[in-house]
Amino acid sequence: MPLFRLPDGRDLEYEVSGPSTGHGVVFHHGMPGSAVPMPTVLDSITERGFRVVTYSRAGYGASSPAPGRSVADSAADCVSLLDHLGIATYLTVGWSTGGPHALTQAALTPESVTGVLSVASFAPFGAPGLDFTERMGAQNVAQFSVAGQGEPAVRALVAQMAAAVRNNSPADVIAGLASLFPPVDAEVLEGRFGADNAANMNYALAAGDEGWVEDLVALTSPWGVDVTAIKARVELWHGDEDRMVPLSHGQWLAEHLLTVTPHLEAGHGHLSIAVGSLGDKLDALTKEK
Repeated sequence: MPLFRLPDGRDLEYEVSGPSTGHGVVFHHGMPGSAVPMPTVLDSITERGFRVVTYSRAGYGASSPAPGRSVADSAADCVSLLDHLGIATYLTVGWSTGGPHALTQAALTPESVTGVLSVASFAPFGAPGLDFTERMGAQNVAQFSVAGQGEPAVRALVAQMAAAVRNNSPADVIAGLASLFPPVDAEVLEGRFGADNAANMNYALAAGDEGWVEDLVALTSPWGVDVTAIKARVELWHGDEDRMVPLSHGQWLAEHLLTVTPHLEAGHGHLSIAVGSLGDKLDALTKEK
C-alpha cells in the first residue's frame, strides 16, 4: 500500500478504493486495525460510487509510530493525507475506536467534513455522567482499567489482548475474548467478515503492538478537541447488545452532540450494527434535509 510522508517526516500508510471520481469518504478503523480494505465492510460504500480512503494509524502496519499521540493528532494526520490526495470535501466514517477519530476530524476541519457516520463509537474517557466500562465485556474492562497505571502495565495488557487475536481463527478469537461477543456478533465473526477482519488485524499487528498501545493511551486521554461542538451532520448508530462499546456511550454522544441523529438499535451488537450496512447508513448524510 502507498506511503505518504507527513510534514513531521513520519510515514502514513493508506489505500484508496472505489471510483476515482466518487465523493470522498474517510474510513477510521477500530483498535487494532489498518488500511487493509475489508470488502464485507466497505463494499456497500464503494458500490454507491464513493471513493473510500482507508489508512493505518501511527504504529499500525507500515505507518510510523508516534508515541504519545492524541486522537486529534491522528485526525490531523488524516487531514494532511486528504489534502495530499486532493480531496477537498468528504464524509468521515468511524467504527468503534474510529468513531472518536471521525468526530475529531470533523471538529478540526469543519470546512471539509460534510457529514459524519459514527458507528458503535466510544464517548470520551472520563465524560461526566458516563460509567465508561459499565456493561463492557471482561476483557475490555481489564483493558481500560490500566489507564493511568503507566506504560509497562499498558504494554503488558495489550500484549495479552494481541495474543488472543493475532494469527488466530475467528473461532479462536471468539473463544479467547468470549465476554466481548454476544451471539449476534459471534455469528457475524463466524461468517465472511471473519476472514476480512483477520487479514486487517494481522497486518496491523505484524510489526508489533505499538499501534494498539498508542491507541489505548490516546483513547483514555483528552482527545484534543471538543467534539460536542462539531457542526457537521452526524448519523449515530449503536446497538444495545454491544459488549465492546456499551450502548451508554452512544447515548452519551446522542445527548451531547449538537447536530446528531441517533439510531439506538435493539438486538444489534458491535459487529452486526456495521458489517454489510454502512452504505445504507451513509445514505442519510447524502440526502438533502
